[in-house]
Amino acid sequence: MSAREDVAFLVGSQSREAILRALAVEPRRPTALAEHCDCARETAQRTLAGFCDRGWAKKRSDGLYHLTPGGTMVHERYERFIETVECADRMSEFLANAADICENAPPGVLGQMNITTAADNDPHAPLNRYLTIVGSEPVDRFRGVTPIVSRVFNESAEAVLGEDTRMELIVDRGVLERSMDAYPDSFERARDLDQFELQVTEENLDFGLLVVDGHGLVSAYDEHNNLTALVDGDASEVVSWVENLYESVRSKSVPIDRLEP
Repeated sequence: MSAREDVAFLVGSQSREAILRALAVEPRRPTALAEHCDCARETAQRTLAGFCDRGWAKKRSDGLYHLTPGGTMVHERYERFIETVECADRMSEFLANAADICENAPPGVLGQMNITTAADNDPHAPLNRYLTIVGSEPVDRFRGVTPIVSRVFNESAEAVLGEDTRMELIVDRGVLERSMDAYPDSFERARDLDQFELQVTEENLDFGLLVVDGHGLVSAYDEHNNLTALVDGDASEVVSWVENLYESVRSKSVPIDRLEP
């Protein structure tokens, strides 16, 4: 039998998946498996025979069936695959608008992140999640990238700017020009702050990013610049990935004072 045939055998029945999971917990007899997995004893017996034929399970002298090392490996890798598919499904909206920046994400990073998606019954869920992460108390360090002009984002940044806060923000030229037109007073106040640094890139930004006091966040926007989804987390691998994204954008930007007309 080929590996493809073995996979088809396993996924061809929910009972087979349930029996594999049950045997991963403890050895069992066919009758106990049938009761635990809500299937007929004959179904459990045929499944066990199929597992034994594939080297995934073995019958002990006391009549109990247990997983072999090969069966344990199949169980662990299958559960990991299911988690990956579920993660991709949850992140479908985010990945639809931010797939390019996720191409070089280290394995497992996306699976460690929370996902918040705009929905018909809660269109502002991503924005509310963003505001929750930023908080309302002064932070030590704030690094952000934004592809849009937003009064809400401006006010949230001002709320966490303390005397000792180091704040860096990267925008593209289009956002810079719109910000200067829409919020000239706020723009000038920000430029006068010693702890605030504004960087400008000539590349058009199509995603948002935030690194604030040990928490990383990446946000996705649709073609109309609507915030559709964001992912965030505070695991070290997650924060490192978001920091690397930030540095990749920063390396292509310049301080506003050095920006050519």
